Amino acid sequence: MTTQPDLAASAELPYHALPLARSQRAPRLPMPEVNARLSDPALSLMTSFRFAPCVMADQGDGVDQTLHMMLRARVHMSFVTGVDGAVIGLVTRDDLASEKPVQRALADHVHHEDLRLDHLMTPVGDWQVLERATVEKASVGDVVQTLMQLSQPYLVVIDPHAEGPRLHGLFSARRLEAALGLRIPQGIQSQNFAELGAALRP
Repeated sequence: MTTQPDLAASAELPYHALPLARSQRAPRLPMPEVNARLSDPALSLMTSFRFAPCVMADQGDGVDQTLHMMLRARVHMSFVTGVDGAVIGLVTRDDLASEKPVQRALADHVHHEDLRLDHLMTPVGDWQVLERATVEKASVGDVVQTLMQLSQPYLVVIDPHAEGPRLHGLFSARRLEAALGLRIPQGIQSQNFAELGAALRP
């Protein structure tokens, strides 16, 4: 087992501690800035899992438990993990707060409180994903067009590896709408930026 070197014992480094200040008033949460353009690089609006942690729930978690977790974390989607900790699906707040749980409970003849996430999630095998290399060459408009064509609120980005794909990032229609100041309709396919701009116009 390797041990990491002690930073304090290392040679003198050319850094210094930053001056601190006291917060005199409770800070407010920032409002999303409407400053993105369709021609911007797609990566500028991708949530990267290298820097932002994934929100995870267990396949055995219940509906109310997961909804409460999402509300506390201020997220609208969670990945679902299996018994070995591997990602096996995803679930959205809409999945849990819509008629879907009621319909599934009736179909399976179970009580609502007995429903688990593996009853309601979208399994990995049903995902339509983007690869990292594709996103690196894409624009925000390309991602918006893809979301509109697929009629779904999220796009998962993966990084292919020899030992298996890794989660790399996520595009959220909600975040894109806030950054663009536009509503993203679903089920529409445009051919160019002009048509896309017309489709997005309020």
